[in-house]
Amino acid sequence: MNSLVLAQGAGGGFNPSMILMVALFAVLIIMMIRGRKKVSKQQEALKTKSVPGAKVMTNSGIFGTIISIDEQDRVLVEVANGVVLTLHRQAISTFLDPEVTEAPAEEAAGTPAVAESPEESLRRLNDQGKDDRNA
Repeated sequence: MNSLVLAQGAGGGFNPSMILMVALFAVLIIMMIRGRKKVSKQQEALKTKSVPGAKVMTNSGIFGTIISIDEQDRVLVEVANGVVLTLHRQAISTFLDPEVTEAPAEEAAGTPAVAESPEESLRRLNDQGKDDRNA
């Protein structure tokens, strides 16, 4: 009789708790992969939005306008007239410019869209920033 009980216990059989553990482990791995993809997408969006003239907020809450970006990920941010900070690209937390869709609005008004050179765009954005700060 004892040998029959020992044989049944050693067989293994169906263990629902083991299936639950494997399922939880699989969900954990899937969530980790999704999190990494989300972070990489955010970093790519940061790189594409990091252009001179973009209004930004840093991790420490300083507001400014990007002046230039070099190949070592150093960003020059103008926070006031003549005050320029050198930051790493990762120090930028938020872009304040909403997605602008000016082209359809201009076409609806009947005025053709005129392409600006980068220098003209930067000059226009700087002038707008000065108007905002003086108001």
